[in-house]
Amino acid sequence: MGPATAQLYRWTDGDGTVHYTTDAASIPSTFRDSAVDVGSPTPGPIVPATPAVPSGAVIPYSGGPLVVDAAINGVPLRLLVDTGAERTLITPAAMARAGIDISAGSPVQIRGVTGDATATVVSVPGLDVAGARIGPLPVIVHALGSEGVDGLLGRDVLDGFTVTVDATARRATLVPR
Repeated sequence: MGPATAQLYRWTDGDGTVHYTTDAASIPSTFRDSAVDVGSPTPGPIVPATPAVPSGAVIPYSGGPLVVDAAINGVPLRLLVDTGAERTLITPAAMARAGIDISAGSPVQIRGVTGDATATVVSVPGLDVAGARIGPLPVIVHALGSEGVDGLLGRDVLDGFTVTVDATARRATLVPR
């Protein structure tokens, strides 16, 4: 058996209000002669719902670097999303604000776009980012020449997220996997 179809009628009342009905008999007799048969009703366009980010972070994107809000011990941090960094790096000043003593850390050699340097590896109890807690997590502690950020969010953390950049909507999303 096929789908049921019905005729759709459009009519306008004395106040100028447009009405639609599939029952011609329901049109007041005064307006019935001016009713227009507009054919069978058809469904409107299917508009996909914009999926909500179940948990995660929405990051404004203007074509430049992505900076995500994070926290250690409840202390807010701003970390630059760095898909080229193997490990997460936090500045000594940010670690001090979070109450993490870096003096017991282990020295390590790091290599980046600016060359080689000596840094310290310290374990943090947890890094809160995009609705997820990662940790305990070993992080690199080293000064960073970028103003306004407290470190780099590296692949050691990013591998636990789906990162989507939507340049048209001017946003990026970071959703835990």
